[in-house]
Amino acid sequence: MNLEFARIARLQRRFRQPHPDVVAIGDDAAVLPPSSEALVLTVDASVEGVHFRREWLSWREVAMRAVHAAASDVAAMGGDFASHSAGLLFALELPTEGFSEGDFDELIEGLALAAESLNAQVLGGNLARAASSHVSITTTALGVVRGPKLLRSGAVPGDSLCVTGPVGAAAVGLRALIAQREAEPAFARFVQAWRHPRAHLEAGSELTRIATACIDVSDGLLQDASHLALASHVGLEITSSRIPMLEGQRSAALALAGDALALALTGGEDYVLLFTSKNPENYCTIGRVTAGTGVRVDGVEIGTAAPSLGWDHFKT
Repeated sequence: MNLEFARIARLQRRFRQPHPDVVAIGDDAAVLPPSSEALVLTVDASVEGVHFRREWLSWREVAMRAVHAAASDVAAMGGDFASHSAGLLFALELPTEGFSEGDFDELIEGLALAAESLNAQVLGGNLARAASSHVSITTTALGVVRGPKLLRSGAVPGDSLCVTGPVGAAAVGLRALIAQREAEPAFARFVQAWRHPRAHLEAGSELTRIATACIDVSDGLLQDASHLALASHVGLEITSSRIPMLEGQRSAALALAGDALALALTGGEDYVLLFTSKNPENYCTIGRVTAGTGVRVDGVEIGTAAPSLGWDHFKT
């Protein structure tokens, strides 16, 4: 059998059958039933050599990480996948050499496990030969929002600035991987944070009740905060001592010749939600919304053109 068709057959066997009203893998395109819920659509790429190195992760972990990165954008809009009108599509670009059928099965197992953990149906996608030796996973996520949708705009002076979890752990873990020190116990939980991120879908759904603006922290706290400030036409004041970190994060960063605060501010890939609210309830407040523009940390303005503000795909 043609290898592409054989792989498609394995995809059909592994991914659970969607709802009977959904047309998914096996036809030319997916068809979703009509819905009164607002659809949230996003696409995200995970490219070998840009987002990961294969020596840092199993193929199962590569796939799971890619899914949660895309799902985090759905969470930032207040959406989830608990609907027959929601799901995931994957475009896989795979090399012909250095990537076995066992690797392929591990990859799709990771996609399936991540989808199941998010209660998301897999609707289909595409397989193609990579132009290089690198693997690329492009994830299209279709979520639904049942309450008010969350936007980057909407923050007003006087709101609290909050996060849904610790910041900077993934950056410490990445630093340990680069230094080839991931096996050391002091860095284990931070490497885990980078290898196994989780989209904050439940928090996103909860925030539709209380948030005035929201964004996920994928490119760095400062950079993503600046996006929110710009969209809302406000200023943001961050108090560094309030930024939540994991136990041992400061000492781990120091052992890697890094600064925990700098990594928390610019590291990215935490996938927590950064939001503003008049009533943040039990979430961690790290600052406030002010009149004006830009982002300040402990009273010091951070210019949007700062070279280390956060991740930049096209930085040379």
